[in-house]
Amino acid sequence: MTRLDAGQEPLPLRELATRLIDNGKAYVRAEVNLVKATISTKAGQAGPAVAMIVVAILFVQAALTVLVAALGLLLGRWLGLAGGFAVASFLVLAVAALLGWAAVKRIKGIAK
Repeated sequence: MTRLDAGQEPLPLRELATRLIDNGKAYVRAEVNLVKATISTKAGQAGPAVAMIVVAILFVQAALTVLVAALGLLLGRWLGLAGGFAVASFLVLAVAALLGWAAVKRIKGIAK
């Protein structure tokens, strides 16, 4: 902040307002750039962890596929192979439908 000397005239209000707006814009730009840099750094550090999570999800999916196939084979003793696999598939689809329904219900609850 500058002080006025004895012979110096104060700045007009319009110029002061312009300076204030320009300084505010510069401050906001600096803050946005800081947030961008922070997010970029954190995202770069999180990259390997995200890849590991994706691989873990794929392994879980493969394990579930094997479990459903094993359930189908087990049920195949009583229902025949086609029937056992069909019942196992319908059970998994029913669980997926219930999870999807619960997710949609939660999302609708958030939107209200």
